[in-house]
Formats: sequence, C-alpha cells, structure tokens
Amino acid sequence: MDQKYQSLIRLFAIGKLGKKDFVSEYFEGKTPESTHFLESLESAIKEKNVELIEKNLALISIIGFDEKIFIKQLCELLQEDWHYSHEVIAMGLKEIKDPSTVDCLYSSSEKQFEYLDYDDTFQFARKCIKALSEIADENAIDKLFKLAESNNYIIAEYAKKELRYKGRL
Repeated sequence: MDQKYQSLIRLFAIGKLGKKDFVSEYFEGKTPESTHFLESLESAIKEKNVELIEKNLALISIIGFDEKIFIKQLCELLQEDWHYSHEVIAMGLKEIKDPSTVDCLYSSSEKQFEYLDYDDTFQFARKCIKALSEIADENAIDKLFKLAESNNYIIAEYAKKELRYKGRL
C-alpha cells in the first residue's frame, strides 16, 4: 500500500486525524464519488487483488457511503476464499441490514476459510449470525432456525442465542 494511505490510516486510527480531514487529505480536497469505489472494488475482485480489497473496504467504512450500492460485490467477496476480509464484510453487512443479503450470509456462516483455521470459536460465523439477527425478517429468522440445527455445536449455539434474544426460541 502506498505510504500516504498508510500514514493517513495510522493517524485516523489513533484519533489524530478526523474523518473530514482524512478525506480531504487523502483525496486532495476533492469530493470522492461512491461510483469510484464501486469500480475500484469490482476491479479488485476481477484481479483478485487482496490489498486493493482491504483498502477499498477501509475507505468505504471511513467515508460512510451508502453501502447498499456495494451489496452485490460484498456478497460475492463473502463467498470467495482468496482474501482475508470476510469478518469485515460480515460486520459491514450487519450494519447495512439489507434483506437481500440473507442468503449470502447464511451460506457463508458455515464456511471455513483456511486462514481462519486457528479460530475454534467461529467468530466469522458469529458475525454472519449477528448480521442475520439484525436483518430479522422472516427469511433471516428462518435461516437462524436452520443454523440452530447446525452440526457445529458452537454455530448452533450462536444461532439459538440470537433466536432467544428475538423471543423466537
């Protein structure tokens, strides 16, 4: 990643640079367009460019565009195994709360990515389940019930916990 980006991200992360100043510095006073990020994200997916995926996700998160325009790409990325941003994407989809993401969250919840082999608490699955719980439409609740019957005890317990919170179990 370029030095300017790394430096600005570091300053933003430690609170020495606010969102407005970050955007102004990074984009050299220009107003960024969400379509720029959509094109960049699509290009990163096509090229399987892990670094560009991470950079786009960070910038989208900081700038706070209406992430709904990125749903197709985020769901596509959630299924892919060549990057390392699954948990970030699941958390983003939790914030978006869009019913169109239910199926991708459900199908991803029991995926096991090689780079997450160390995680015996299945935090990625937990994030997907939390996102389903936030959506809370009938399709999402139905998927939570299915996950509550998972062969993976930990995943099943996460789903049951969310169903209890919703008063559905």
